[in-house]
Amino acid sequence: MAIDKQKAALSSVFAAIFLTIMKIVVGIFTGSLGIMSEALHSALDLVAAVITYFAVKFSDKPADDMHHYGHGKIESFSALIETFLLLLTSGWIIYEAIEKLLFGKDAELMGIHWGILTMAISIIVDASRVKVLKKAAEEHGSQALEADALHFSSDIWSSSVVIVGLICVWLGETFNIPLLKLADPIAALGVALLVIKVSIKLGKRTIDVLLDTAPKGLSEVIATEISQMDSVLEVAEIRIRPSGAIQFIYINVGIEPHQSHKAVHAIAHCIKEKISQKVPRSDVVVSTYPVEVVGILDESINHVVECVVKKFPNCANIHNIHIYEIGEKKKITAHIQLTEDLSLKDAHALSHEIGACIACKMNDVDDVSIHFEPIEHHTDGIDVIDKTV
Repeated sequence: MAIDKQKAALSSVFAAIFLTIMKIVVGIFTGSLGIMSEALHSALDLVAAVITYFAVKFSDKPADDMHHYGHGKIESFSALIETFLLLLTSGWIIYEAIEKLLFGKDAELMGIHWGILTMAISIIVDASRVKVLKKAAEEHGSQALEADALHFSSDIWSSSVVIVGLICVWLGETFNIPLLKLADPIAALGVALLVIKVSIKLGKRTIDVLLDTAPKGLSEVIATEISQMDSVLEVAEIRIRPSGAIQFIYINVGIEPHQSHKAVHAIAHCIKEKISQKVPRSDVVVSTYPVEVVGILDESINHVVECVVKKFPNCANIHNIHIYEIGEKKKITAHIQLTEDLSLKDAHALSHEIGACIACKMNDVDDVSIHFEPIEHHTDGIDVIDKTV
């Protein structure tokens, strides 16, 4: 079942409120400095959760006259704020750890059982939130929810460190083992460094989105998919602009100049369908331009094409033979009428077989594109629709 991302974000707000109040009450009751510090940490989480909720709520607003690409980048901005809050939390953990390691700051032992119980409850709540937030973030491609999940994950680590630290310090005092007193600050440093590493990675991703950085390798994937289409002669330009969970993709392709308006529309629609399947959360715009013929085919090339096609009995009326030079490559296109109806699969196989035969006869040609049309049988009141492969 899909998770509503606004409900997921709102549940995080309530969870943060509960944890903050619980830790403040327990911290005041026991006088534990560690619990009070965790209460401050949860208060910071509450601020982050509220920011995430409003970011997710407003990011779903549709495009308007002032925001043509929607409001998705609010989520990236929210994730960036959460990254700074995570780094701030890590800095505070490092400061506390150094205080204990270098200046002998003692751990607070009052109410250790209440402290462990409080941290255990906190871990259970945080773990449930992380599971829900991660699932919602994956389903909706939400950077804000992903950042919120990371924030609650850091709480699990820090709460675990508090528990381990309290137990180790208690054991060190009970059995007179001074080294165990250092377990708390050392573990805290490890957690802080891990949070910093993950935060920097998340921050870089959100900054890339805010700066319209195209996802690495996506342009190449799209170009490869489009180049395999027989109706596309050249891929001139691909622009990708991420905004929230949506990838806005602009594609400019070169096609044969003699195509009808209906055929051009069909080509653009086919490209959009193909890319939408490859990139599910995308908004694709396709523009086309005619690729001009660079020269007239001489009789020998015409003769080669005609001789090859004549070997196939179900082909007739070869026309619109053109050669194009695209970069350093040459491509030949030809239109052939079929004397019988073929399935799409059979027509596709036949076009590739004819193209391969022509390419073998002419070594300087890199690609051959064959377009099939049925022989038109005009009858009164009936329009014959061409099929193009």
